Amino acid sequence: RTSGWPCRESQNATMPPAAPRRALTTLVRDALASARASRQVRPIHAQVKPATFEAPAVSNRNDGFGFARVDLTPVSRAALFKRWREPHIDRGTAKLPSFRFPVAEVSSGGDADVASSQTSPGVSGEHDVTSASAASSAIEATHSEQLREFATNRRDAVLANTLGAEFGARAMRSFHSPVRKHMTLDPLVSEYSVDSPEGVALMSLAEALIRVPSGADAYMPDRLIRDTIGARELDFMALMKSDKSALVNASAVALAAVRKVVGLGSSASNGFTKNENLHDPPRTLVDFPLRLGVTKAIGLLSNKFTMGDTIENALTRAGRNERKALKNGKFVSHSFDVLGEGARTFADAEKYLAAYQSAARVIGVSGIHSPQMSIKLSSLSPRFDELSRNECVGDLSKKLATVLPTGENAELCVFIDAEEQSRVELTLSVLEETLRQRYLDQTPPNAIGIVVQAYGRRAMQTLEFLKELAQKYPATELRVRLVKGAYWDFEMKEAQVVGAGMYPVWTEKKMTDVSYLACAAYLLENVGYLPKPAFATHNARTVADILAMTNGPGNFEAMGCEFQRLHGMGESFDYQGLPTRVYSPVGKPDDLLAYLIRRLLENGANSSFLKSLAQKRDDLMNVDVLEESFLADLEAGEFGAEASLTAAAATATGGLPSSPRDLYRGHRLAARGVDFERPNFPVLFAATESFVPAQGNNAFQFVDETDLKFKEMIQSLKHKKFVSVSGDSYVESVTRRASALDTAADLIERDNVKLSKMIMEEAGKTLVDAVDEVRECVDFFRFYAHRARETLLTPQVLPTVTGESCLLRAQPRGPWLCVGPFNFPFAIVGGLASSAFVAGNPVVIKPHPLTPRCAMALADILTAAGASPGDITVVVDDPSNGAGAALVKSGAFAGVSFVGSSQVASKINLSLAQLSVDNETPLARLVAETGGLNALVVDASALPEQACDAVLRSFAQSAGQRCSSARVLILDKGVKHELLSMVNGGLEALRVSCDVLNTSTDVGPLISRQAAQKAHKHCEELTRNGCVVVARTIGTDDLQNGLFHPRVIDLNPDSGTVSTTQALDLIDKEIFAPVLHVVTYDGSREQLRQVLDGMNKKGFALTGGVMTRCASTKKLVTDTLNCGNFYVNRDVVGAVVESQPFGGHGLSGNGAKAGSEAYLEQFVSRKVISEDTTAAGGNVELMRGTSA
Repeated sequence: RTSGWPCRESQNATMPPAAPRRALTTLVRDALASARASRQVRPIHAQVKPATFEAPAVSNRNDGFGFARVDLTPVSRAALFKRWREPHIDRGTAKLPSFRFPVAEVSSGGDADVASSQTSPGVSGEHDVTSASAASSAIEATHSEQLREFATNRRDAVLANTLGAEFGARAMRSFHSPVRKHMTLDPLVSEYSVDSPEGVALMSLAEALIRVPSGADAYMPDRLIRDTIGARELDFMALMKSDKSALVNASAVALAAVRKVVGLGSSASNGFTKNENLHDPPRTLVDFPLRLGVTKAIGLLSNKFTMGDTIENALTRAGRNERKALKNGKFVSHSFDVLGEGARTFADAEKYLAAYQSAARVIGVSGIHSPQMSIKLSSLSPRFDELSRNECVGDLSKKLATVLPTGENAELCVFIDAEEQSRVELTLSVLEETLRQRYLDQTPPNAIGIVVQAYGRRAMQTLEFLKELAQKYPATELRVRLVKGAYWDFEMKEAQVVGAGMYPVWTEKKMTDVSYLACAAYLLENVGYLPKPAFATHNARTVADILAMTNGPGNFEAMGCEFQRLHGMGESFDYQGLPTRVYSPVGKPDDLLAYLIRRLLENGANSSFLKSLAQKRDDLMNVDVLEESFLADLEAGEFGAEASLTAAAATATGGLPSSPRDLYRGHRLAARGVDFERPNFPVLFAATESFVPAQGNNAFQFVDETDLKFKEMIQSLKHKKFVSVSGDSYVESVTRRASALDTAADLIERDNVKLSKMIMEEAGKTLVDAVDEVRECVDFFRFYAHRARETLLTPQVLPTVTGESCLLRAQPRGPWLCVGPFNFPFAIVGGLASSAFVAGNPVVIKPHPLTPRCAMALADILTAAGASPGDITVVVDDPSNGAGAALVKSGAFAGVSFVGSSQVASKINLSLAQLSVDNETPLARLVAETGGLNALVVDASALPEQACDAVLRSFAQSAGQRCSSARVLILDKGVKHELLSMVNGGLEALRVSCDVLNTSTDVGPLISRQAAQKAHKHCEELTRNGCVVVARTIGTDDLQNGLFHPRVIDLNPDSGTVSTTQALDLIDKEIFAPVLHVVTYDGSREQLRQVLDGMNKKGFALTGGVMTRCASTKKLVTDTLNCGNFYVNRDVVGAVVESQPFGGHGLSGNGAKAGSEAYLEQFVSRKVISEDTTAAGGNVELMRGTSA
């Protein structure tokens, strides 16, 4: 490596003149002199010597951060390759700790026993919200403080502050220069940002218009424009000011005029509400010019943020930029991203792989200086997840190897892009396997790169592992591009969804900034192991901090480092002529949708450096993030001197709870998830025994009604039915039972993997579905325990006249029968039993004959948690002897909770009524949740990828055996071909198997052979009636073992053999299997309303949803479709306790929604106690406050 500019592999590179950097050199020299005078300069952390590689002994990455002083020793590539001959050893352990699911071994990176409780103080295994939040905050602050100290000790603060002030001032002057203010898009992008309703509206409109399919081009663009511009309370004229860009002012006037013509807000005469017929034909004088204007605007944004629509055009533009930069004394190179998005189908993966291979060949011979290209592993496989590790690591490593250039003189360096934090381990495994295979083939690549996200809590450990990998494979340069990370919002939500103990990313931006600087210091300290590091940033202060770690720009260049910025961003700061690489996206506008919107969001974020520039916030331009301790903030400063750590840690940035599991206003913790990200999880899972219920007094086998044990149980229940329990005894009972539910929830979380395996074995569920079910049961237990304490213990004081007291007090209804389903034998049965139990009633569980173990396990856990003998009893039967009918007819129960078919619910209802009539006994209460003919609407404005994901989850997850599963897809004809093609590809990527204990199985069998045969027969009848199977998974049905492949059936195909009305007539009952029926409408709101009315007439009302970005469509479907749970722009399954109380009406059930605040009221009676408080001779309370 030369001591001048880095990356000088190209013999044709021209050295830029040094004159433009003289002023910066003078500034640095003066700052260093000032620092030395104040004795604040530290020794340079790494001495740079001419070398090609250094290879000291491998250090233990777990001893702190494993920082080692660099010892550079020149070694040839040939010698290095000959020296590498160690056999391949499967690590078998995690490369990184898991911050989402902390375990006792987290600091050492060791493996955790997934079947154990995985306890970590205050983070898991507890329902104490306060301690969990406090512990999460304290752990995060401690880790961040360690990074802050490390970065601080390797940076010259005086030099950083001096450079930061100068760089910020230069950036401010450049950004607000007349040329940039009036001749560029920067002010416009900053003005219409995410913190203004106008900016949100325009970004939403651009996002929707760019992806409207050609089949809906006649009606959907104009509808979107009217909905977005005309139906919102937007004030574009408020953006017009004299000191703003001419482009901003002109756009404000134009948009305000358009909004006035299109229709003001809620005006019925001018808005969209009157046009419900046909396709809302466009008003040419308004709609066409506006559509053209929006298209042109998207083109401008594409040109600003992307290098070109093809790799050839991008290379031409990049070459022109490099030559121009050299003339101006700057050194600029490029890294190309062909923007392959996550593959949902194998066809997508093959298409993206071919695009990468083609781009690599073209870039390699383009003559561009030191080129780089980014590759997304998720674009090369639709199964890029930890549970598919065994199949995807080898597949992806082979594909990646075909993209890497070969030959000693190959200049192109391929970088593996960073993706979700849950894929970090998997990404590192693919990198390691690729290097191993290439070394075995004796064709080690010259270089390969990887992106590391500093906002990830494991960024430093990732760098440590990469250093080890570089030592293991020394013939290949392992380069790192350090970025802060762009998907913080997704990571925070995902941690909450999966029930993580802590967030995988830093919760505060300043912590991310600290992590970035600490990682930068580590890279600078290990340039021999990880050469030519790239620091991606648009923040002038961050540039100053990094240069202060190298003692100035000269050392930064000599160490082979470079800065990196995004094309279209950061031009206001020229990085002082230092080596800079431009990250250059390549592709057409419709392929760049996600990227463009994300760039706009980043530009407009309030925490963005560019936003600070636009707002002229000089006070934010030179903030030293390493100056203050986070522990000091937590203990006193940030939250006030008297605030304790526990109180301070209640919430994180933006109102988010400090713990991902604290979602319920501090009342309880959400159920803890399972750490699927551990690479050895499948091995440990296979070694874990499933939960085995005890054969004790909690359950017995039903023989018939004459069985002695059955008769004794019925007699005991009848006696309890008329025993009054109220007052103090009831309070004691509810208190004990609520405590038992909390304890039981902890026991379930301790054995969550064992219980999940039991559910898989008995009900044929996949791992993900089984874990979700266990978590749902935990949520039921904790929620009902909390509600019981809130609503059942203290009598409610009712309003009344003076001199009188009226109280409303709860008491149990009596023995309760819970008849559970097979599809959720643990969660739903647990919810039914726990609600009746905590209300003070004796509970009898009658599980489905095919899933008795789950009910018995619940009874065992509740007994171990503190339930008294006789509180919970399980009656096990088989399909031949029918214990359910005998229990219902016994007359021993005050109520019955049932989940199943509407036909059986009706029979139970009739039996209870007849029993009351015949015996003149109290009418038992029925709480029933039954099935649904659930519909999901997708119009032509929906993002196809998002709609595809929602459709697959809605009908195929859990093998379609959910009450909430989508049965009907109401599809806009304008998007039909594109969406169904994508759905078919997505189905082909699913793994369907009877082997549910294989953790990579996506869809398992149906509950029985009879269920599979019924579904198969239904599909055959539809095809005989002219319907067409348009999508299905790969493989053949195995009906004998219950295996039925998910499929999509078009009820009114394009051939026109079946009309919309006839299509609806073909489905009038629920098929409990992964069969999705497609009904196509012509795109008009009139026909959509007709289809929705037809669905309502069938009488079911459980779940429904709509996928749309059109406000009028959302309103129409939301208001028209009759259902109990409605979902917008997401799947229609997976209702969450308390957040999404579940239940329908009509043929879909009665009673309060499960998991709702009103649910427990069904299991108690209320007694009103009225007392005349004046009976003792006067109204004492009234007279006490009255003077004569």
